[in-house]
Amino acid sequence: MKKPLLLLAILALVTGAVAQENPATLALAREVISIMKADQMFDNMAAQMKQMASQVATPPPGATPEQMKQSTELQGKIMDLSMAAAKGMIAKMDHLYAEVYNETELKAMKEFFSSSAGQSMLAKQPQVMGKLMPLVQEMQRELMPKIKQLVDEAKAKQAAAKPADVPANKPFDVPAAK
Repeated sequence: MKKPLLLLAILALVTGAVAQENPATLALAREVISIMKADQMFDNMAAQMKQMASQVATPPPGATPEQMKQSTELQGKIMDLSMAAAKGMIAKMDHLYAEVYNETELKAMKEFFSSSAGQSMLAKQPQVMGKLMPLVQEMQRELMPKIKQLVDEAKAKQAAAKPADVPANKPFDVPAAK
């Protein structure tokens, strides 16, 4: 029992030391995130989440006043939950950036996103995402029948296999995409 506790204590000390290793890099990461207007990005995301929440919690046609009230309350709870998660993610971004990017990269990012070209890029990101989302949805619609076919083929292959052909602890092989 003492060894696991000792290992956990050492792990906590090591990870704590790594996380606080370079305060300058962490501060630079915070500057980059601020210049990139991450808070505005999450405000935009919040608007999208609100729209999704209203779709998920839409009361049925002819809903009673009580059902309408419950739907509104559910939408509020979904928004509160989503916003808390988004704010928590923003709070972790600086540590993530400081971990992934080195100081030279962060300085270059700061310089770029402070420039007119960088600000233009940030301002146009919602347009890019707006045009990208339909393409992603189209790709998903096209992939779903193909994925279903692959899964159906794998299931048929597994069902046709004799019990002696399938080892007990081996997962079945999913055929490669053609």
